[in-house]
Amino acid sequence: MTYEYAAYFRLLLLCGYEDELQQYINNALIEQDPLTDIILSLSTAGGDKKIILSVLNEYLRKVKDSDINYNKTVFDLVMSFLKKIYQDDLLSKKAMAELMYHLALYTERYLEEPWSTMYYMGDLFDEAETGYIDKEDFLLKFEAFINNKTLFGDYPPIFPKENLFKRLLRKIHGK
Repeated sequence: MTYEYAAYFRLLLLCGYEDELQQYINNALIEQDPLTDIILSLSTAGGDKKIILSVLNEYLRKVKDSDINYNKTVFDLVMSFLKKIYQDDLLSKKAMAELMYHLALYTERYLEEPWSTMYYMGDLFDEAETGYIDKEDFLLKFEAFINNKTLFGDYPPIFPKENLFKRLLRKIHGK
């Protein structure tokens, strides 16, 4: 298991998604001979999330955080996971936006691209739900991000939805 995969599985585990890791462990048990220490430790954890998380954290402590390629490899792994969930329609858009928010938050890189786009999807969903921004505009941007990894800098900004009062003021001022 690479350190990037360990970071990816740690993120999923923190968000409550352990099936991907279990599948990886099961495949490694069949394919690896001899078993690596990390796979052996994870396979003997017995599905206990706390032990598995502890094993992953200990494994990740062996390397500097800067040596793990979060912005490319880990991000691509997370995006492929999100894309699969989205295509299989396993979560609502709200749950997807919340998951994206938490995944980015747990990387501790949520203010840096590409994670910041993922982080702000939760806020944008809430703004679209309340009518502050156009819901269709949000959905287009959401799908573009999921399908093409489009970042905020790559498309026009989201503007607040214009209410009746703002339209009247704009017409009065001749704009």
